[in-house]
Amino acid sequence: MKTITFALLIAASALLSGHAFAQATSREFPGRLGGQQAPTRQSSSATQSTGTIIKKGIRWESKIPLNKTYAQLTPEQKEILHAQYENIAPGDEPPFPEKGIKPIFNAVSNAQHILQARGDLNMNVTVGPDGKAVQVEDFSNVHNAQMREALQNALMLTKYKPAVCNGAPCTMQFKFTQSLKPG
Repeated sequence: MKTITFALLIAASALLSGHAFAQATSREFPGRLGGQQAPTRQSSSATQSTGTIIKKGIRWESKIPLNKTYAQLTPEQKEILHAQYENIAPGDEPPFPEKGIKPIFNAVSNAQHILQARGDLNMNVTVGPDGKAVQVEDFSNVHNAQMREALQNALMLTKYKPAVCNGAPCTMQFKFTQSLKPG
């Protein structure tokens, strides 16, 4: 009986030491798992070149500030905005988000953090005289349908300062563009 118990103890210790060796080996050589290649993380070129896995945020590159309403824009900033419109008469005003562009940009930034889309978002929102979005036209070259849909929803839900034509509120389009790069 002692011989069988002794043999079982030796067999159990051999199994446990083999299991411990396998665990230690997998920690030392994480690319190998039981003779097969273990899954590895694929990183984007931005993270490879910088050596980080922290995703970069998108940048606002327009001279029109994100955090200002139309009334808070300087005359120079209003000129930049007006220059985006072909047929805007002197004294007329284009539509503009009531709370500034920042809420729309934040929606795009949050979606980009998850989706990592690539390309240029280019959308025109038809804004009615009541300041509500009527329609969004998509001229983007972003091939990520989720990103385009997220921006369309953000633009449709935004309340706008209506455009002014000849001193009265009118229907006009608001243009939103943003470049996207993953990373």
